[in-house]
Amino acid sequence: MYQHQLVTEQFYQYQVRYFQILGAWRPPIWATKQQKRFYSIRFGIVLAMLCAMLLLFLLELVNNISRMRHILKVFFMFATEMSCMTKLVHLKLENRKLADLVQMMRSKTFFTKGNDERQIMESARVSVVNMLNFYGISSFCTASLILLVPCFAGYEELPLTMYEVCDIQGSFCYWLLYVFHCVCLLPTCFLNITYDSEAFALLTFLRVQLQMLSMRLENLRPANGSEDNRRISRELCECASYYNSIVRLKQHVELFIQVPGSVQLMCSVLVLISNLYDMSTISIANGEGIYMAKTCIYQLVMLWQIFIICYASNEVTVHSSRLCHAVYSSQWTGWNRHNRRMILLMMQRFDSPLLLRTLNPTFIFSLEAFGSIVNCSYSYFALLKRVNS
Repeated sequence: MYQHQLVTEQFYQYQVRYFQILGAWRPPIWATKQQKRFYSIRFGIVLAMLCAMLLLFLLELVNNISRMRHILKVFFMFATEMSCMTKLVHLKLENRKLADLVQMMRSKTFFTKGNDERQIMESARVSVVNMLNFYGISSFCTASLILLVPCFAGYEELPLTMYEVCDIQGSFCYWLLYVFHCVCLLPTCFLNITYDSEAFALLTFLRVQLQMLSMRLENLRPANGSEDNRRISRELCECASYYNSIVRLKQHVELFIQVPGSVQLMCSVLVLISNLYDMSTISIANGEGIYMAKTCIYQLVMLWQIFIICYASNEVTVHSSRLCHAVYSSQWTGWNRHNRRMILLMMQRFDSPLLLRTLNPTFIFSLEAFGSIVNCSYSYFALLKRVNS
């Protein structure tokens, strides 16, 4: 039991700690009134920074409404920060239900049974940790590169294209705004890292539960008498109850990713279009190589950001669709009529795979969705390029 909880904590512990730092996660039960007040203050500060950034981006859009490339440069970060705002507010509004999700993951229902299941869980834990490290390092390096670009431009422009409240020709004003950009960008960068990696971790945990259920169904042994049939009946009931628990877990996971994930998919289209258009207008021969590198790396990170959620969701759907085959692969031919009826009902229930839906119920998180987003982004970019050529 203790070992299972230690492994399960690897799926969420670092992300939840950062959510607590932001004040978006539910405070512990033992938290004092003063600690809860600090939670609210921290959340208010982060929310105010995000609102200030979005306001400055909007002002820059209004002031340069006729300059296409400049508008797309603003969209480059505006859409990203809008996605961060959605994640932060969603965490705050649903923090109690999301905290219940963590408690559900630690429950006995999802304990592993046997070495094979423990190996599956350990393999999933390793993949989650590796993905967090890779995504975190790449995202942090991208944010650092964005902040360091002004160093290569002779400190003549700021890292982010937003409204300048004072003249940056003055040294004091420039460095004041530069620090403001750093203070605003880094926390939102870490918010993206923690939220997206947690979404991947939750979906991976859900996929592992489906794998373990499939293994238990396949390993159901034959029946040689009434005692064996009673044992199989009991095991089938346990599997049916386990599947119901997985469905409830899926609903909580869907709550975590549905709204922020849907907004992120929509914002990613804007970001991909902006980056593609920006890359098509950058000339390395004119000394803009560092801008090309920044845009290309950010484009790859954005693609990875939406890919990990679509891929993990697709894995959940694929493994849930294999449950019918797992039941049929069991040695059911020698069971009594009652048990054969029971697996028939279970197969009818398993016939509908688990789908992680967006705000649009007809559109699900999947590899097909990822492909359609990339295709849609390129189509809009080609149209935009043709119109402005």
